[in-house]
Amino acid sequence: MKVKALIYTLVLGAAVGVTHPASAQEHHSKASADALFVKKAAAGGLTEVTLGNTAAQNGESQDVKDFGAKMVTDHSKINDNLKALAAKDNLTIPDKPTDDQQALIDKLGKESGKTFDNAYIHAMLKAHVGDKALFTEEAANTKNPDLKQFVDDSLQVIKEHLSMIQEIAGAHGLAGGRKGSSAMAMSNSAAPQTGDAAANPPPVGSMDSTTTTSPGTPPATSDPGAGKSGNPQ
Repeated sequence: MKVKALIYTLVLGAAVGVTHPASAQEHHSKASADALFVKKAAAGGLTEVTLGNTAAQNGESQDVKDFGAKMVTDHSKINDNLKALAAKDNLTIPDKPTDDQQALIDKLGKESGKTFDNAYIHAMLKAHVGDKALFTEEAANTKNPDLKQFVDDSLQVIKEHLSMIQEIAGAHGLAGGRKGSSAMAMSNSAAPQTGDAAANPPPVGSMDSTTTTSPGTPPATSDPGAGKSGNPQ
């Protein structure tokens, strides 16, 4: 009987020894995914605040100016919440956009009028498609309850932003837009630009050049003339 008990104990111990490393590895993988998400979300948020300020100054249409101002308000709040969460959970966040995002900031900072409006609308469409995909994936996979709450709350704001910019794009007659009744989409007089002015810029939200986005949403690129992609809230 003692021999059987000893064998049972050894077998049980071996089983625990086999499953525990796998569990630890899964936990580490989830934590790494969370850390990567936080970095992308932070860089995207900084970019959208910066471009929002630029839109308020350089935009021609009132709906573009208003949307830019909303990006500053909403993403500043999201960024502050993310900073507090990162500090609590000892997560590292960047204090500046990625190189691709900074290149877009610099490019749009030199534009004005309708040229700026159309380029900014394109950028915000792609950014928020990317943001929605990134935040949705994180909401489904994270095991961190604080991060899950942050993602769920932020995702509602991102979806609202995406709906608004789609309506604005529709009002300006741009691809990716849709007709709607949003008070933000007040102007329908701007015609689509051609050439470099209407070139699709890289996304500026949470997605960067290493991110796999949803189908039909290519990753960001430093080439402002690249094809359609999926952030950036």
